[in-house]
Amino acid sequence: MGKRATVVVTIARQLGSGGSFIAQQLARRLNYKYMDREILLEAARQLGHSEELLLGQEERRSPLWEKILRAFSPGVPEAAYVPPPVPLALDKELFQAEAKIIRNVSDLYNAVIVGRGAVHILKERPNLVHVFIHAGKEFRVRRVMEIYGIRDPGEAHSMVERSDGQRADFIRAMAGAAWTDARNYHLCVDTGIVGFPLAEAWVAQLAKEAEQCLA
Repeated sequence: MGKRATVVVTIARQLGSGGSFIAQQLARRLNYKYMDREILLEAARQLGHSEELLLGQEERRSPLWEKILRAFSPGVPEAAYVPPPVPLALDKELFQAEAKIIRNVSDLYNAVIVGRGAVHILKERPNLVHVFIHAGKEFRVRRVMEIYGIRDPGEAHSMVERSDGQRADFIRAMAGAAWTDARNYHLCVDTGIVGFPLAEAWVAQLAKEAEQCLA
């Protein structure tokens, strides 16, 4: 029996851009399976580690790689947050475990998948909608302050900068691609300009058009 024909929306997003919120709303709107932390939970189970142990490893290089990079980058300060060490579940091992989960979900369900390099893991698959959600730095800093209860704009700015760098490095290392390259996506949306409801509506329209191709 052949694989079920499904539509999958992948959402890559910058911290503070509202990508995860839009993905949740989109999944409810379309009645699609929503996959974010669920992927990590299953990967942790398969690798025999706790979710907390792997949480700091996702979408960023390992602490060892970060230390090597800093050693060759004079003047770059130590990050305020150092992810917990993962002695057994190395970057590629975690990426491969999550990639297998993402492929399995995509074979069975219409789904919205957030982050985790899904755009590259599923790039050869039909019926995909790849989306990159981004926004200006000032917009994202304000939103991070609001969401995480951060009072110091400098701290929020550092958090945004650090997240951008880690996600870009992760995608480059794991997929050999540029995270913010618009050519990897069907739609790139600046939520600081467009707003969340319209961004969600645009992505939903693309998903509906992909569904029609299955009919």
